[in-house]
Amino acid sequence: MMTSMFALVLGSVGAAYVFVSALLYFTQDSKEPPAIETALPFISPLLGLVFGMQQYYVKLRDKYGLAIYTLRMPGQRIYVVNSLSLIPAVQRQIKTIAFAPIEAQAVATVMGIGPAGNAIIGSDKMFEADSYLSTFVPSTHPALSPGPGLDALSGAAIRYASGSLAKLGGGKPMAVELFFWVRQELFMATTESIYGPKNPFRDPALEQAYDFEPGIMAHMLQAWPSLLARKSLHARDRLLIPAFEKYFAEDSHLQGSLLVQCRYEHNTSHGLRGRDVAATEIGQMVASLTNSVASAFWMVYHVFSDPVVLAACRAEVEQQLVKMEVDDDDDVHETLRYVHIRVSARVVMEDTMLDKYLLKKGATVMTITPVQHTDASLWGPTVGKFDHRRFLRGPDEKRTTNPAAFRSFGGGAVLCPGRHFVSTEVMSFVALLLLRFDLKPTTKGGKWVTPRKNYPMTSAMPTPKDKLPVEIVPRDQRKWRVEFSSSSKGVEMIAEDVAKGGL
Repeated sequence: MMTSMFALVLGSVGAAYVFVSALLYFTQDSKEPPAIETALPFISPLLGLVFGMQQYYVKLRDKYGLAIYTLRMPGQRIYVVNSLSLIPAVQRQIKTIAFAPIEAQAVATVMGIGPAGNAIIGSDKMFEADSYLSTFVPSTHPALSPGPGLDALSGAAIRYASGSLAKLGGGKPMAVELFFWVRQELFMATTESIYGPKNPFRDPALEQAYDFEPGIMAHMLQAWPSLLARKSLHARDRLLIPAFEKYFAEDSHLQGSLLVQCRYEHNTSHGLRGRDVAATEIGQMVASLTNSVASAFWMVYHVFSDPVVLAACRAEVEQQLVKMEVDDDDDVHETLRYVHIRVSARVVMEDTMLDKYLLKKGATVMTITPVQHTDASLWGPTVGKFDHRRFLRGPDEKRTTNPAAFRSFGGGAVLCPGRHFVSTEVMSFVALLLLRFDLKPTTKGGKWVTPRKNYPMTSAMPTPKDKLPVEIVPRDQRKWRVEFSSSSKGVEMIAEDVAKGGL
C-alpha cells in the first residue's frame, strides 16, 4: 500500500514537471532572449530572487554571460538587460518599452491619491506629450536644472546643514548612532530647503513619517496594507497627507522653494485638487529623501572609516576651505557605483524588437545597476574595491570609462531630475563634516566595523542592518561661515550630463 502511494505521488510530481517544462518550452518564442534558470520551471527564478535579491542578477551575469535573457515566473516574463550596448535602445523606446504604467500604478497604490486624481494621472492618454506624466519632469526643470532655482535650493540645504552642525553638542563630543543621525540631518536639510519656513516636518509628530517607507511594497502589490503595513498606512493617511493638505491650503508653498511651487502649479494645471495634490507629495518626499539619506550615510562611512581616504578627502576640502565646488564629485560617484542597488523596470506595451530579440507584450524589461557597476570589463580589475580616486581626472585627462556605465541616476526618460541637488547636498554635507569633526567609533575595540546591509526592494540604495555608534568630536573651536558658490552647469553625474557639457 505504501509502495503504491509513493509511486502515485512520484508519478504525479513527474507528470507535473513534464507539464510545466512543456508549457515553458511551447510558450517561449525562439526569437525571445534565451530563458535561463529552468531547472525548476517558473520556480527557480522566483526562489533566486527571493533569496538573492539584486545579487542574484549579478550571479546570473557571471554564470551565463548573456547580453539579455528571460526569467519565466508564474504569470510573468522578465527580460533582464546586461549589455551596456542594449540599454540606449531600451531607453529610446519610451512608448513601447514604457515606464509610465509603473508610475501610474505607484500613484494609484502607494501615494493614496483618490479616484479623481488617478483618472487624470493614469488615463489612457498618459503617453501623449501633454499628459500629466509626460509633463511632470519638464515642469520641474526651472527648479532642478542648473540655474538660479537649483542654486537657491542647494544653498538653503547647505546653510541649514551648516547651522545644524554648528550647534552640535555645544562644541563637545557627542555620541550618536550614525545612520539615525545622518538621516535626521539630511531629512531636515532637504525638507527645509524644499518647503521653506512653513516646513510641515518641523512638527515633531511627523517624525513618524519614517514609518511610511517600509510598507511601500505592500502598498504597491496591494498586499493587504491595512494588515501588513499598518504603520505605513497610518503615517500616510493620518499624518503626511493631512499635513500637506494644510500646507497647500494655507498657501505656504508660496514661501517655499521654486521646486514645490513648480510641482503645485503642475498638479493644479492638470486638474488635481485638495487631498490629491497633497498626496502627490508623498511620492516626492520618498524620491527626495530615501536614496539621498542612504547615499550620505555610505559616503560618510567610506570616507571616515578608511584613514587613507579620510586624509586625502580632508586635504582636498581644506585646500578649498568651504567654497563648495560642485565639480568635486569623485567620492559621490564612487559611493554610488560601489553601493547602488537600483533596479529599473519598464513594461512592454506591444510586441517589439530590441536589436535581434523579440520582446512580448506584457513582459517587464529590467536593467540592474549592480550588474553594470560590478562589471570588470567596464571598470577594471579593482571593480570590487572602493577607490575614492576612480573618477578623478586631471585637467587634460580624458575619461577612461564609458559614462553610460554609471547607472545610479537612470537614463533616458527615466533620468532622475533631482540628481544635481542630491549630489551637491550630499557632497557639501560630507565636506562640512570633514572640516569640523572627527568621527570615532565607540564599538568594542574602538574600530570601524562594516555594517551588514538591508536591500529594500523599493530603494536604490541599501541601508545598514547593524547599528554603528560613533562619537562626533569637534576638531577645534573655530566658527565657520559657509558660502555656497553657484554653478552654471551642475554636477556631471551621468552620460546625459557629460553630453550636455560637451565632454
